[in-house]
Amino acid sequence: MTVTIREARDSDFFPWLSLYEGYASERGVDLTEQRALQLWTWLSDPGHPESALVALDESGEVAGFVHFHAFPRPLLGETGYFVDAIHSGDDSVAQELFGAVREAAAAHGATVIRWTQADGESLPAVLTDAGGEASSSAYFELQTAAQPA
Repeated sequence: MTVTIREARDSDFFPWLSLYEGYASERGVDLTEQRALQLWTWLSDPGHPESALVALDESGEVAGFVHFHAFPRPLLGETGYFVDAIHSGDDSVAQELFGAVREAAAAHGATVIRWTQADGESLPAVLTDAGGEASSSAYFELQTAAQPA
């Protein structure tokens, strides 16, 4: 499938939402309207660190998305990119999306791209086949008293 990759636009909301609902469902997350709108607000704000690219198929329909953000690497004085979500029903589309993130990372001087995998989660082959290696770092999570927006 030939795809075009570009930044998400306001007109992409409903096709993106349909795909994002599938992404959330696959991960066992109850995607509320409030959560979806909060994320879309972030993705639509050029000042927010979270970014989104969409893949358009030959007919111009949204066929996949990737969400990512830059993060500082203070000890090394570098920047990295973190892929928060990548989703498409077609591995070749996911590969194109990941390739676009790699290009953006290189263009902005990011020296690493990271992503996480939950126990039992099946990631798109593009992530596991991209030449990445398991990190020597363990990530921990602590819930705070803050209430989600």
